[in-house]
Amino acid sequence: MKSELLLYGYGIVCLGMLVFNVIYNIGLKQNGRRMEKRVRKMGNRIDAQMERIHTGGRIAPGHIRYLRRSLSHVNNLVAFERAIREYPAAADEAYGSYRSQIHPAILQLAVIYGKRNQMQSAYFAYFLSRQQRKKQMPMDAMQGILVEYMKKDGLYCRVNALQALYNFGSAKNVVEAVALLDGEGHYLHEKILTDGLLTFTGSHQELAGLLWGRLGDFSDKTQVSVLNYIRFQTGEYCQGMFDIMMDKERDKELRLAAIRYFGRYYYGPAREPLLAFACDPAPANWEYAAISAASLAKYQGEEVTRVLMAVMHSVNWYVRYNAAVSLGTLGLDYQALAREAGEDRYAREMLLYRMEEQYRKGERATA
Repeated sequence: MKSELLLYGYGIVCLGMLVFNVIYNIGLKQNGRRMEKRVRKMGNRIDAQMERIHTGGRIAPGHIRYLRRSLSHVNNLVAFERAIREYPAAADEAYGSYRSQIHPAILQLAVIYGKRNQMQSAYFAYFLSRQQRKKQMPMDAMQGILVEYMKKDGLYCRVNALQALYNFGSAKNVVEAVALLDGEGHYLHEKILTDGLLTFTGSHQELAGLLWGRLGDFSDKTQVSVLNYIRFQTGEYCQGMFDIMMDKERDKELRLAAIRYFGRYYYGPAREPLLAFACDPAPANWEYAAISAASLAKYQGEEVTRVLMAVMHSVNWYVRYNAAVSLGTLGLDYQALAREAGEDRYAREMLLYRMEEQYRKGERATA
């Protein structure tokens, strides 16, 4: 009897889940249809204003009032973003005029959404990050509001606001936002911040200079992101990077970032320290040895080859692998090097592994 009751109870639960899924799917379809209707309605309104622009006129004043009222509802904002996203890229010039003319409405909406919950604020920041197109002038008032968005607790809101600032292209505002983020302890993963900085649409030379000038104001984590960003952009900071690399009081990750910098840009004075790092046998310093071995691919000479061959006898796999890659980059023959490796089976196997890896890559390139 108990087993039958348990079975009936299980059947009722399954039936309830089935009914819930059916109702939920019906709701999703209805919401989808409502959203498509909103998108078409927004598209029609935008088309009408674009037509006015094409004929040399300005958008209707009532359209701005409509946007202020309608887009304060997040579902309408989603529909507006989709309608704009689907607009032809060939209409960039007309879109630029449209975007400029609706600026007062967007500015007011930025203030409104800044007072909303984190998710709605995050979506508005995302909306701004998607709407900035080429050859549009930065909007200083809007950027100031976005910097305020950086003070919110929500990660998505901060990331989206920062992405919008990257798209606006003001180096000063991006640095202010990064400093604010760092100062309040809202750390982003180093890679997220570095990748974001690389998408900046303004002058990278100016941004790198401003970030470098305030490097000491940032935490070590943010400094690592900044150094990695600079590494991908310019070789004009060799002396400063050299000082960081040689400063034993600096955080290890900062020194490793500086070593990577010299794997991208040749700098004569860095040669000897890189050789010394690569030869360091201390197990605790294997990261210095591994990254230095990789960076030495930029440096020619018999001493570099000799050190890299010595490094091939390291007990650490990553050190041996990076040394083998650098030897190949320097144009040395892996088969000959394998013969010179002597009785060290691990060194020979690594060189043969690199030779097979090159062969596989060559096969993919010709496939």
